[in-house]
This record gives sequence, structure tokens and C-alpha cells, in this order.
Amino acid sequence: MLYRRIDGTAHASVPHAPRHSPTGIEWGYCGSGPADLARSVLLALTDEPTAERLYQAFKADVVARVPRAGGVLRAADVRVWVAAQTTPAA
Repeated sequence: MLYRRIDGTAHASVPHAPRHSPTGIEWGYCGSGPADLARSVLLALTDEPTAERLYQAFKADVVARVPRAGGVLRAADVRVWVAAQTTPAA
């Protein structure tokens, strides 16, 4: 779950795994906060090599499209997205 507090601060139901953003997670655009959110989500749901390989694409495909107010990234939907990235084309 992605939500904002009254002061506008972004929060997620996964722990923040900082790498790019000194101020924390974000969504709704392609930047350092969304990169950290994408990486954090993938680290929570996949192994580290998979998360490291895919988080920038996940940011662009999924996290950047979440409305500013927030939303829900379902684990099942994230796993489907990951599988689509890792399954060879027929």
C-alpha cells in the first residue's frame, strides 16, 4: 500500500531500502524516490539479484504510473510483472 500522510510525506507498506534518494520513497514520476520504492518492493518480493536487475524498469513501467495520492501494488501483480520480464519470448 502506498499512501501519503497529511503533510504529504510518502509511505509504503514495505521497508525503504535506500540507494538513490536521501529523502525516501516516492512515486508518480521517474526519479530517485521512485527508484528506491521500486527497488524496495522488488527486494521484498524477489531475490536480490532479480531486484537489482529489474528495479529501474519496474520504476518506469509501474511506479511512475501510480497516482500522486497513492494506491496499491499487489504482490501477485508485481510477481506477474517480474515473470514477464524474466520469461524468454517465444
